[in-house]
Amino acid sequence: MAKKANGQGYTFKVGSSFRTVIKHNGYVVTAMARTAQESRQLAKAKLSQLPSIKRTQDSESLEKLKLADYLLNWLDNEHKHNIAHSTYKRYRSLTMNHINPSIGNYQIGKLTPKIITWFLSQMRNSGQSVRSLQQARALLSIALGEAENLGSIQSNPVRKVKNPQGAERQISPLTLEEVKRLLKTYEGTYLSARLHLALICGLRQGEALGLRWQDVDLETGLIQIRTQIQIIDGKQAFSSLKTERSRRSLVLTESTRNALLAHKNLVGEMFVKADGGWEDWDLVFPRNNGTPRSAQTDYDEWQKALKLCGVAPKRLHDARHTAATLMYSQGIGIETISRSLGHSSSAITSRLYVHSAEEPLRIAASALDAVLD
Repeated sequence: MAKKANGQGYTFKVGSSFRTVIKHNGYVVTAMARTAQESRQLAKAKLSQLPSIKRTQDSESLEKLKLADYLLNWLDNEHKHNIAHSTYKRYRSLTMNHINPSIGNYQIGKLTPKIITWFLSQMRNSGQSVRSLQQARALLSIALGEAENLGSIQSNPVRKVKNPQGAERQISPLTLEEVKRLLKTYEGTYLSARLHLALICGLRQGEALGLRWQDVDLETGLIQIRTQIQIIDGKQAFSSLKTERSRRSLVLTESTRNALLAHKNLVGEMFVKADGGWEDWDLVFPRNNGTPRSAQTDYDEWQKALKLCGVAPKRLHDARHTAATLMYSQGIGIETISRSLGHSSSAITSRLYVHSAEEPLRIAASALDAVLD
């Protein structure tokens, strides 16, 4: 990769995106986008609009810039385009409510592992969860890693800070008997297909609510998971899944395919009853007027279903754990389960989603018995 003349910058690929870095008369800007051309256009626009990131005339790096200024600029103008909207909102909340009030006045070039460790300790002492601490550390690591890559700081101080640990939240998947009871009770109803996609396929709530018929092939029994429904600027909207692993194809069980076939007829009846008041979002799980169902309504119906079937209250996300555990109990490999759930790595699947599945252990014990017999 050859650097270009002053003011032109250079563009290189980062994962599935492109990054452009431009240095011109003491200024430096970076931008990322899906294509090289978009990346260069964004960088040139930022060069003229964001004088706050000006370098000093003696070519010093950005190391004297305060963390608060650097982090918000980087998050709002660059990293925002590479992550899901919900992740962006979470990172911005951590920045505004925790990071900037505590260590935002430090120059990024003077941040040390000791300062970062102290900050995380303050978060823990204020009652924040281990998960929040881990997210804050991850955000700082990515942001300061970018500064290091650009030569703005000599090294990323977060690299020497241990990831916060603590007791993991107890996750309780449904039993096989409870799953069967739910599916049998709601067979033929609007909720039937929704329960199948949660308990059998392990779709995230946003993925299920954002599933469109154009992504469902009922003849072959394949569905494409590409988008999700999220609240963006106060409105429900489609949002593309950001990683290659989260964008995936799933093969439906025969019972799930049949549930979706029956469900499509129910949606057709809803369309007729709307009598011209239908908004065509092409959703598998629409409201009575075709628009997206709210996450709260979806959650409330889940809780009602559990209560009716005599199942203890559980988070909707526990249905996803249930799908993983059921697959694992039937001898399905971790890598296959990971791909089905859209995880970034099989290690996440193994650590978080497989709970109390005895059958694979019994199979292993039986195999050893056979060898030793």
